[in-house]
Amino acid sequence: MDKSHKDYLEKTFLEELNYKIWSTKGSRFNANKRVVQVSKLSNFCNSILSVYLIAIGLLSVYNIYNEKLYSENLIAYSITCLSILLLVFGQIENAKEYSSKAKEYHNCGLELSSLYNELRIFKTLKENTTLEDKLKFAQKTANDYQRILEKHENHEPIDNELFKSKTAAYHNLNWFDVNKIKIEYYIRTNLLYHILIVFPPIIIFILIKN
Repeated sequence: MDKSHKDYLEKTFLEELNYKIWSTKGSRFNANKRVVQVSKLSNFCNSILSVYLIAIGLLSVYNIYNEKLYSENLIAYSITCLSILLLVFGQIENAKEYSSKAKEYHNCGLELSSLYNELRIFKTLKENTTLEDKLKFAQKTANDYQRILEKHENHEPIDNELFKSKTAAYHNLNWFDVNKIKIEYYIRTNLLYHILIVFPPIIIFILIKN
């Protein structure tokens, strides 16, 4: 039997449901890891920007700058820009409530894991069950799955793409497909924070040299 997810609609309802729960469970745990990772990067970025702000301010306090290279006005301008950046960045990041989202994704993944285990056990013992029992179980499992989804916030598409990359053989993904997903994941999770960490001192250095 072809293991590709593309033909799951041709399989039985329980097999289709098995794939849905399995993939959603993996995606929710990926969402939890993504949010935790972004939260750590956000806190680190906020700390680094604060360090930049303090370091530039100390140049003026201790008179350790060379007026021939850059003026006190440039220091004041840099401090103002960093202060605005830090204020706006902090407000935006605090509004995202990373901690509560991560917990919600994790709880959802745990609930789906329990449901998935029940389904796997049933499939293992299905030889001893009647058609009526199978129908009742399928309906109950589908309803439980739907209720779990309704209780929790949905994950981002990139979380599901990452799940597929981790099960590349099952989803018929080649090396290019997997790395394309990893690059997109980096762009959506790390890139902005790396830019905010690296670019401010580079920009200030360029202003000084000019």
